[in-house]
Amino acid sequence: PAFKRYFSFPLARSFRVMGQVADPQLRHEAEVLDPSVLLVEKRVADLMSTDLVTCGPTTSVRAAAKLMSQSRVGSILIMRGDSVPLGILTDRDLRVKVLAEGLGLDTPVTEVMSRPVLTVDSQAYVFDALVEMSRHGVRHIAATEGERLVGMISEHDLQTHAGNSPLRLIGEIERARSIDELVSLRPKVDRVLEMFLRRGSSIQRMVDLGTELNDRVTLRMLGIGERDMEKQGFGRVPVPYSWMAMGSEGRREQSILTDQDNALVFANVPEEDHQKVRDWFLLFSKGVVESLVRYGIPHCPSDFMASNPEWCQCEKEWEKKFFEWMEEPAPKVVRTFSVFADFRAIFAETDFLITLREKLNEAVIANRIFLRFLAGNGLYDRPPLGFFRQFVVEKSGEHRKKLNLKKRGLIPIVSAVRVLALDAGVKETNTLQRLREIDKVGAMDHELLSDLSEVYSFITFLRVRHHFRARAGGEKADNFINPSDLNTLERKMLKESFALISAFQKQMTSRYLTEFLVRP
Repeated sequence: PAFKRYFSFPLARSFRVMGQVADPQLRHEAEVLDPSVLLVEKRVADLMSTDLVTCGPTTSVRAAAKLMSQSRVGSILIMRGDSVPLGILTDRDLRVKVLAEGLGLDTPVTEVMSRPVLTVDSQAYVFDALVEMSRHGVRHIAATEGERLVGMISEHDLQTHAGNSPLRLIGEIERARSIDELVSLRPKVDRVLEMFLRRGSSIQRMVDLGTELNDRVTLRMLGIGERDMEKQGFGRVPVPYSWMAMGSEGRREQSILTDQDNALVFANVPEEDHQKVRDWFLLFSKGVVESLVRYGIPHCPSDFMASNPEWCQCEKEWEKKFFEWMEEPAPKVVRTFSVFADFRAIFAETDFLITLREKLNEAVIANRIFLRFLAGNGLYDRPPLGFFRQFVVEKSGEHRKKLNLKKRGLIPIVSAVRVLALDAGVKETNTLQRLREIDKVGAMDHELLSDLSEVYSFITFLRVRHHFRARAGGEKADNFINPSDLNTLERKMLKESFALISAFQKQMTSRYLTEFLVRP
């Protein structure tokens, strides 16, 4: 592969601070801010508690709570033998599963503990532990060395050491009592992300953080929305539901320039109650969508939002919709499927989306024709590189002499990797995680997949930096850059990136025989 002949990676580390910071105060803060304050350099081992509080599976809730109180900790591990954790009992479990349910204090801990125990390597970054806790909706995570438990870290531990880090901001988001309060936090969110990037952290960490903060904001908006629906006389949430993210949000790849891609799925109800329940969720969804707009995440131009009645459905309707799409591979249907195929749950009260992902992966693998159409759709956008490796830019109009980094650089990678992931039964939705999982199963050349990861990170870096520069200059952020604004090395790297994407697309064309497709 061409990339490794010329460059040393990871790319994001190669470009610690590119260009000038327009705001002198931001420049000063970026220079003097201690990396430990942002918790991007600290390891789990630096903050974890090594005094593990444990008990056996026959221990009563009363005895476990007493141990927690004596040790002044918020959790206790239920162990089988010396090193195998069966589960974890937390303060929240005691409140929600014991006190709220009126269970006796002699109840065995195994009946109310949470399982499985979420773990993270003790040498992982603290930020990674935070992301894992958030993704799984837990506040405690066990630290391991190999298969041995060595410590415990909680969200409280992270908050204690947070200073002015993203964790402090997360706390402000979770304490917000109104949409106005959340909207007022948006400048702080952007400020943290920009400092994060200028400190030289990897672009993937910055994107992860941006997605994490957006998820937290959305979760808080859902809670406020539920409360407001009840206060306005529409009643409480009628049945369990899940809030889905799709597109870049579903892939956890949002930047500061992003629009909404969301949907809502609610539990099946008797036919006579269906319309009433759906009307409640539609009104609720419209409120959440408009709140997100106020926060600064605009409407989806294609109306892929939960406020659209088509995307606010019960579980059986959603399952039916996905499999109907796969039976009719028309261009518009395939494009719609491509957006929804990257779904994940931001909030989920049932296991429906987990089950849907499993069924969907199985169905796609069995439907090779649909997979070929999906691959063909992903090859529609081509890198802007012409003969003699010259950039192909817009000839006229608003974006004259510019090229679209997202459409012509990122989307070709995202689309092709999505196909490979579905073909390999990968459940991940994030593009870089998909590449890693595809590599694990040996579905494509290791060197090519490794280079694609670097190319994806590099183009994402250029795009995000372009967004921040536009905003700092008081301009509207977009995805178009003028290659002449890049330095010599960046232009060379971008050309190599586009060449690699072209080679990847040729392999996809041969692999899925897309040149022989006949549209229905």
